[in-house]
Amino acid sequence: MKRELTILSAAALVLAACGGDDEAVEIDNAWARTSPMATTLGAAYFDITAADDDVLVAASVSSDVAGEAQIHEIVEAEMDMDDMDDMDDMDDMDDMDDGEMSDMDDGEMSDMDDMEDGDHEMDMGDGDMAMVMQEMADGLPLPADETVSLEPGGYHVMLLDLVEPLETGDEFELTLDFENADDVTVTVTVAETAPES
Repeated sequence: MKRELTILSAAALVLAACGGDDEAVEIDNAWARTSPMATTLGAAYFDITAADDDVLVAASVSSDVAGEAQIHEIVEAEMDMDDMDDMDDMDDMDDMDDGEMSDMDDGEMSDMDDMEDGDHEMDMGDGDMAMVMQEMADGLPLPADETVSLEPGGYHVMLLDLVEPLETGDEFELTLDFENADDVTVTVTVAETAPES
């Protein structure tokens, strides 16, 4: 009898562990904005909810889609004119008004004039401060049972070196890597606006 109880207990633990993995992270509303023909950059957005405290540490896409994917945030920072003088190789982001940043209704950001790898500065035309888009080297913290939204003007997955422009109706797979939970692969649909929740 004791042996049967031990076997049943072990089986229950295995099933509980499997069930926990399935519910560890939930991804909803995955989409990417259409990208201008002149740029090789794009962005993907989604809502993410973790059952336990976790960190989104990396993202990746097929090499058929883009050369690299990075987790980015947008923060306010003081302009450094010396750094601005060094930004000379990504002028095609001038057209992102029609792409990632076009519908920022809060009036904070509308132009992305100069960029470099790692930090992407957006000219605000307002003194010495600028909104800076930068890679989150330590990942994106995910508090337990809280939905974190990746959306235009905030957190997002930046797609670098797009193979082809992102067009409405396109779909691609995005793999998300977490500190604790298993990797999750989601299908991202390209659209002009975010899907309705």
